[in-house]
Amino acid sequence: WFVNFFENERFMNAFWVSMKMAAIVTPLSIVISIPTAYALVRCEFRGQNLVNALIMSPIVIPGVVSGIALLIYLSAIGVGPGFTGLVIGMTCFSIPFGVRALVANMHGLRPELEEVARNLGASNWSVFWRIVLPQLRPGLLAGGTFVFVEAIDNFSISVFLSTTKVSPLPVEGYSYIRDFDDPTVAAMAVILIAISTGLVLLASRMVGLNRMFRVE
Repeated sequence: WFVNFFENERFMNAFWVSMKMAAIVTPLSIVISIPTAYALVRCEFRGQNLVNALIMSPIVIPGVVSGIALLIYLSAIGVGPGFTGLVIGMTCFSIPFGVRALVANMHGLRPELEEVARNLGASNWSVFWRIVLPQLRPGLLAGGTFVFVEAIDNFSISVFLSTTKVSPLPVEGYSYIRDFDDPTVAAMAVILIAISTGLVLLASRMVGLNRMFRVE
């Protein structure tokens, strides 16, 4: 059944759609998450708790609700379902995973190091680039891992934003079991579980799962 999976053109096309989408969504989500996490930890402003709750809301809201909302919104602005819609939708949904990992990482950094660098004449950009960013590598790894895993595994949002020509792997697996009754989808699930587990174990080894999800 594993051989059948890799020889099936539908699954291979869906596999590469998922990989390409995840390869775009992961860096895009992390790039957005870095300044967001920095602002939430280092800055104090009115409505900070509300902003944090709004950023984290995709984790709380059911995926079906988010999927329908994204479909309506993207259709209204002329994007609609397809690869671009999948990238936008999964980026919006995945940002909280990157933010949570980076916020947890930021809480472990010493702000005194940044203050010392500024007192020695470093610009804000130099402080961020040379002091803050190198210390965020564990958070970047953890956040990137969870964003990538969510991008390739998510079904509840992808099913609303996919088309017959652009269908990620979870959606293609659902379509397959409606037409065929064999364990090929189970083999696909084992492959996805193996990829996800391997990436999570790598991130856990580098940072630890407790730090990834502890937001103070």
